Amino acid sequence: MNPIYKRAYMPSQALKNRQKGLVLLISLIVLVVMTLAAIALVRSMSGSNQIANNLALRQGTTAAADVALEKARFWLVAQSLNAPGVLNSASNANGYSPINTPNPIAGNAWAAGINWVWANPNVGNAPLPSTTINKPFNANGYAAAYFIQRSCATAGKKTPNRSGCDLQKMSPNEPESNSEYQMIYKITVRIEGPKNTVTFYQATLF
Repeated sequence: MNPIYKRAYMPSQALKNRQKGLVLLISLIVLVVMTLAAIALVRSMSGSNQIANNLALRQGTTAAADVALEKARFWLVAQSLNAPGVLNSASNANGYSPINTPNPIAGNAWAAGINWVWANPNVGNAPLPSTTINKPFNANGYAAAYFIQRSCATAGKKTPNRSGCDLQKMSPNEPESNSEYQMIYKITVRIEGPKNTVTFYQATLF
């Protein structure tokens, strides 16, 4: 029997070059995929950080506004109980106006002529003048100012009626002859926070 001979051929140079080119192409594709994945990860982390920062900013702003509203409310209630006549005229030192201002806000600042005051971030409810040189920032870097206004068209003593004032009916189901009305007051708070942020809050009391 004659032996069977097999021939083995060494790969040609062209085949070797083709294989190298294929490996290079695959490597480039893998590199592009990894780069895109890295970019997506960085963006995801940046988005998460931004959400966390926005949440912290909102919480800090709300906390500062709550303190300012409470200090303004404390003064208003104290006058209503102890010296109601004070509420018939303006008290610039306490940021109070007996006249309703349609809009005390102008853009991100107070409107002209608004006698606002700074809320004292320290212990005590006495406000600080708007002319205070150094803004009274609290420990978290927020400064709060407020303005109180009575919902009446004119100053002076008002009786429980609807002439010139917005009143709140305390018992909606009671007949008019037995109804009691309360004066409505509005407190506007302006908060200055980190990164030059400005936020306004408003609350209605009666």
